[in-house]
Amino acid sequence: MITRRRALTLASSAALSACAPRDSNRVTWWAMGTTGENAPILLPPFTRTTGIDVDLQAVPWTGAHEKLLTGFAGGSLPDVMMLNTGWLPELNLLGALTAPPPALLTGHLPGANAAVTIAGRAYAVPWTADSWVQFYRRDLIAEVDYPAPPLDWAEWTRMAQAIVRRHPDRFATLHLLDWPEPLFAYAAQTGEPFLRDRAGRGNFRSPGFRAALAFYKQVFDLKLSPRVTGAEAGDTYIGLRRGWFAILPSDAVFLGDARRPEHRIVPGSWGAAATPGPRGAGAAMARGTCLAVSRTARDPAAAWRLVAFLTGADLQRQIFGITGDLPTRSRAWTMLPPDPVTRLFATQIADSVAPPAVPEWERITSEVQQVAEAMVRGRLGVDAAAAEMDARVDRILAKRRWLLDRGRIT
Repeated sequence: MITRRRALTLASSAALSACAPRDSNRVTWWAMGTTGENAPILLPPFTRTTGIDVDLQAVPWTGAHEKLLTGFAGGSLPDVMMLNTGWLPELNLLGALTAPPPALLTGHLPGANAAVTIAGRAYAVPWTADSWVQFYRRDLIAEVDYPAPPLDWAEWTRMAQAIVRRHPDRFATLHLLDWPEPLFAYAAQTGEPFLRDRAGRGNFRSPGFRAALAFYKQVFDLKLSPRVTGAEAGDTYIGLRRGWFAILPSDAVFLGDARRPEHRIVPGSWGAAATPGPRGAGAAMARGTCLAVSRTARDPAAAWRLVAFLTGADLQRQIFGITGDLPTRSRAWTMLPPDPVTRLFATQIADSVAPPAVPEWERITSEVQQVAEAMVRGRLGVDAAAAEMDARVDRILAKRRWLLDRGRIT
């Protein structure tokens, strides 16, 4: 595994290779996940209009973060990068990015622009917005006399227990132990910040996070979800289609995947509800992707033309139709079908909170989820797990505190 320090060391030795000439009139682009697989559909109009060819590489989300760090270390980053917005602070700290023209930031949802802004300056252009909701089987929820999953934790638990009583060989939901998103989605509902002391220490012993942690643990203690990882669970869409569980927490990728032949879930058989909170649905955790231009881009103007094309309202609407990825431009939202699922995402994204803009956030979520898994497996109680999370995160942030104390960062 490559670390940020290793990346910086290797980057120095790769500086000369980064200066090597590249093909003229060509922009290189790494695009991730399903969007990357479908990106060739989007590009012909751009090339016809501009005369700029795009050398596209589709990269699976698995391993994408390490590939970016390796690319930086080896001086082989593409001109344009599709990024999880959570990775932006880390790549900015490395000096891998260049700031976008201000004109490209107009017309986006406020939360989307906030997610690409670090210390008051944007380093990428928002591309897709997202949030986690509950997708559910209408028939299995109706069997226990609920029209939809309740939005407060207490009633949600009563509904889930009723499903398990009716189907003792099945589960109410699927919370994969290597997915940190459900836990952080519950915690975001409480309004407690994840970090404290100028983002120099963990805040996981706060009353809000411990309440979310207790609810998360209860899901497993009551056998409402199996204790499995993604590799053990197999295809989650097939599990939902077969009724192995009734509720699947997921982001908007569900909308595209549910239409794919290998996953196909019958339209009308499923619905979506907001993430439950302690006293009803509250703020959601902001998620999404952005497009950034490498500091070593051979032709930054051409790279930004590609970003401008891809982040336009018409393209964002087109991407929604292909993959289900939700737009960041306000005008694009007016072009989407006015169905309840779209309105749900619009409401939840509008009322979202951005994760802490620290380069260590990716590592922090991984460490917190590892401790949460140990708790679920019975090795820690809630208070001990919260204390262990704070201890690990404080160690991760030690260098940040050192820099804060000396005024090197703000």
